[in-house]
Amino acid sequence: MRKISVLMAFLITGYILGIWNFLVLPKYYITFGLKGFLVSLIPMLIALFLIYSEAESTKRTRYLIYELFFKIARTPALIFTLIMFLLIMLGVTTYYTSYSLIYIFGLEASYVPILGVVTVLISAVLLLMAKGRTLEFISVISILFVLFAIISAVLIRNQALSAVTTPQAVQYMERAVSSITSFGQPLTFKGVLYMLVSVLISFGLGAGVYYVVGSFTPEELDLRKVLGIVFILQIVLSFAAAFTVAYSLGAAYQGFDRSFHNPNIPPEESMKLFLKFTDLKEYATDSTKSPIDSIEVFYSIPEVLKGNIANADRLIYLLMLSLYFAGLTTIIILIEMGSQILSEVMQLDRSGSLAIVSVIGMIIAGLMMVSDIRMMFVVVPFSVGALIAAAEAYPLLSSELAHNKGAVEAVILLLLLGGLVTLYYTFRAPLTTVKIGALLGLVLFVPMLMNGMLIKGRR
Repeated sequence: MRKISVLMAFLITGYILGIWNFLVLPKYYITFGLKGFLVSLIPMLIALFLIYSEAESTKRTRYLIYELFFKIARTPALIFTLIMFLLIMLGVTTYYTSYSLIYIFGLEASYVPILGVVTVLISAVLLLMAKGRTLEFISVISILFVLFAIISAVLIRNQALSAVTTPQAVQYMERAVSSITSFGQPLTFKGVLYMLVSVLISFGLGAGVYYVVGSFTPEELDLRKVLGIVFILQIVLSFAAAFTVAYSLGAAYQGFDRSFHNPNIPPEESMKLFLKFTDLKEYATDSTKSPIDSIEVFYSIPEVLKGNIANADRLIYLLMLSLYFAGLTTIIILIEMGSQILSEVMQLDRSGSLAIVSVIGMIIAGLMMVSDIRMMFVVVPFSVGALIAAAEAYPLLSSELAHNKGAVEAVILLLLLGGLVTLYYTFRAPLTTVKIGALLGLVLFVPMLMNGMLIKGRR
């Protein structure tokens, strides 16, 4: 395989393997065990089928995404829905990626927007300056991310086994660890639904990225082999993150238990450790709790490791750096793909489209510092992600592309059904901000109502 093919393989890997492997998926590997893992293979295979079909559609025809949507699918308005979803995902990914840096540099959470701006600037500069070297950079970061994630999981396990000695803490830890490899964990309809949506989001569907990737993928690159490797890595990293959470649970209990019996530790500090333990416990036991409420729980781990296991600082740096690298590769690719789509649709030069996408990403990431706005933006992918993935797949039904029309129709139907049920649960949530987030997600479909006008205007 030529060098460009290898680099393209890393690009796809760097995009798919991201922060959701740390923040959301481990929850279901713990609460559902191996039974849930087997169920999760269904949306994984659906996602891989759509990724392959979308990338192959432009790889085979050599159309750019807007040409494909206009000339073949006759749905030019759909591209505006995808680009808006991409921008929201860019902002959300930037925020949670940058959040990991506060533990590396020892900063307060208030610095996250600044770190987000810096992260997007680094990504944009790399895209502007690195030129042909961008793919090589993504390749290196992808390799480091995978290595750091696995190494940090192994080290946390070893340190927890030697440092966690309180009987109750050991019990919590062993229970969480054993549940990951157990077939006895019960499944819940609501929890399984959340898991299915989380898996789809983790594969990056709904942003039009794979159509763009396919348009410049080398002919000799076998996408099936690349996606097979990604499939394996997705599972390995999610299990590694799940074990990281499970072993951290023991350290969390031991930390707050010791603090309550230590008169030299202020009650406020003890309560803080207790809340961190409670968050991790709910994350590892309550499958019906919305993933939106669980996203930030992973960031409790640095707090509970400090002072409870040896070499905690080094482990925290390694773990948070792997999370940052996971997000950085996704951010770079989102900016690049968003820039290409915007440049094609709006007839802008590369610098202009890069600037627009980057600035919007910075603004959304900055706005997420406000808790209600953060909740609103995070709700979008979890409420309408499946519906947007279904809309994204719609062009594959065109006669010129429909090599597996029956399979595509079945997948779209499943996505629509799952998306509608997810939307139903979202609107039944008690928080108004959650409902507003779902409405914002539905607004993304508004451009599709103007599809006929765009077709006539283009003519």
